[in-house]
Amino acid sequence: MSVPETLAQLEQWLKTHYRAAHGSLQPGLSDAEIDELLSDWPHRLSDDVRALYRWHDGFEDTQVELLPGLSFLPLAQALELARMLWAASAAQAQKGGPDFFPKQLLPILSDEANDVLLLVQGDEAPLPSSPAQVVALQRGQRLYAFERLDDLLRASLALLQRGVYQIDQDRDRVELADARAAQTEWRKYRLLYLEQAEAAAIEDADEDLTEDDTDLPEEVQAEQLMSNLMSMLGLHPDDLDPSTATLDELNDLAEMVPPEAWPEALQERYQALGGRPPGAPDPAPNALPPSEDTP
Repeated sequence: MSVPETLAQLEQWLKTHYRAAHGSLQPGLSDAEIDELLSDWPHRLSDDVRALYRWHDGFEDTQVELLPGLSFLPLAQALELARMLWAASAAQAQKGGPDFFPKQLLPILSDEANDVLLLVQGDEAPLPSSPAQVVALQRGQRLYAFERLDDLLRASLALLQRGVYQIDQDRDRVELADARAAQTEWRKYRLLYLEQAEAAAIEDADEDLTEDDTDLPEEVQAEQLMSNLMSMLGLHPDDLDPSTATLDELNDLAEMVPPEAWPEALQERYQALGGRPPGAPDPAPNALPPSEDTP
């Protein structure tokens, strides 16, 4: 089933069973309108994300949920939220911290607090599909991720049709009735990870925080958050095995975290693979290697 076919079936289901969501869908965008909104973004949206926004440009009322805990953001609002996160990430990097929210990420579904997000990602050239990962940003925790957005949409449609995702018509919300049944459906598709079905467990964990946790200095809390976010996005030096890390992985990491801040074993691996030694200047253009006669 193609993305437009999945979305057409989803729209018909919403029209019949969830009128608040159907009535909140905004008209879709043209390719020219999508390009104009993305004109200052240095990446290209995948075909499936573009198809989603050609279908409908999010919800007019973002209090209405499309998936459990998540509303469908208009593209302009998704970009506004992304810019806030990119700016916060860039400010952190200027202070010597990690660039924790790479500019290739774009949140297209969000909860009311802009905490739990469904992230897609752009690339240098448009790809057929984008990964789709659901994360709890403020706690730096991953929930679940599909290799393709289309698969997440198809799985979500099936769960709505079967009643695993139940509609609370009074509050315009989608409730997860059976986490195990949802995970069984998800596993029919290629997943990048599956750690939690929803953010309820995270909310429960908040209640267990001790006074010591909440009284930590803001700088320490910020450092912990950045560390969690880096791990969540696979960008933390401690999450790479020095014995198996590839040069491509380490080059990507070096764009986010200075190599001199890595564990020593990871620095050695980087140098052994031909990466730039920590602290070394960039090689001069057209520089030649020293001759064998050089003393």
